[in-house]
Amino acid sequence: MRDDRIRSLATRGASIAVLALLLCGCGGDDDKKSATAANPPTTGTAPPAPAPVTPPPQQPPPVSTARAATVEWLAPQTMTDGSTLTNLAGYRIYYGTEVARMNRTIEVKNAGVLSYVIEGLAPATYYFAVTAINSHGHESARSNAGRKIIT
Repeated sequence: MRDDRIRSLATRGASIAVLALLLCGCGGDDDKKSATAANPPTTGTAPPAPAPVTPPPQQPPPVSTARAATVEWLAPQTMTDGSTLTNLAGYRIYYGTEVARMNRTIEVKNAGVLSYVIEGLAPATYYFAVTAINSHGHESARSNAGRKIIT
């Protein structure tokens, strides 16, 4: 009888050992995998410090148009004599705080540009006019003056 008990225990032990090997070979239970990945075993050393969080790069401040004026115009198509304009080279913007004394100028050396933002204006009433310039440097008469109040 004692031999039967030993055989029975040996058979059970072998069955348990085979079952354990099969489970290890299959990779085990999914819950154990996620628990192991979330909580890695400790080795007695402190875990590495997390990398410092880098703040996102700062965005440039928005362009303030509070003390700026946008001057817009249409490209001329003809010369003052009615002939077709073929050699337009750019524009000149005149501006100032008096319509009769627009003594500040800005050169726009691209005939395709039809607007310009003038920034950094001090509070005042400003007047603006535009002329066309051809490739020979000849300038048209000034446009009618526009006005903007900068506060």
